[in-house]
Amino acid sequence: MAKEEIGTIIRQKRESLKISQEAVAYILNMSQAAYSKIERNETKLKVEQVYKIAEYFGITIYELLPPALASDITGENVFGLIYHYIKLLAKKVTALFQKKRSQGEI
Repeated sequence: MAKEEIGTIIRQKRESLKISQEAVAYILNMSQAAYSKIERNETKLKVEQVYKIAEYFGITIYELLPPALASDITGENVFGLIYHYIKLLAKKVTALFQKKRSQGEI
């Protein structure tokens, strides 16, 4: 299976969140046409743009990208990535328990 490119991943996440290309282009201070090239993998993203997109989506770069791409962007080694993914897992488990508790299920 071919390695998925960053533009494709961002497009899939943006569409799942029902956010327009225009909205993301605006926060990146570029035209919709220029942003569209990013999603089509015709233009490379700058590191700060990836962080802005993740922030706009309300997630971390580690939630946005698969581990291999996240490590390429952040320059972290495998141990740094494991640390971040464990933190994300703990955050999600905590949120799940809080939800169950508020619903009286725990």
